[in-house]
Amino acid sequence: ANLPVPTIAAMDGTALGGGLELALACDIRVAASSAKMGLVETKLAIIPGAGGTQRLPRTIGVSLAKELIFSARVVDGEEAKSIGLISHVVEQNEAGDAAYRRALALAKEFLPQGPVAMRVAKLAINQGMEV
Repeated sequence: ANLPVPTIAAMDGTALGGGLELALACDIRVAASSAKMGLVETKLAIIPGAGGTQRLPRTIGVSLAKELIFSARVVDGEEAKSIGLISHVVEQNEAGDAAYRRALALAKEFLPQGPVAMRVAKLAINQGMEV
């Protein structure tokens, strides 16, 4: 989350527990419609770590985050998009890398921008969200 450059999580498979927590630390999340994701730690009688209990509510809202964490529900890419957990959902391709390809296309859109402006914009957004 503190990297000074934009980060994009590409989820083409399963991101449960720590995998989703890592994705939540990224600036943008892209997933295949068939991807599965959730913070399922309560099934193990523990709570999400690595910022999951903080980042998920900031991303999708407190009430819905509580529902997903309390139930340990797993959502697919379509539902993740509908609740605002991810920015883009794509149909999986035969190679199994559809989300990766979409993330790469997004990264290419970012490349021409001024690196200092990108760094400062990310810092301003991140700090503003914590006020």
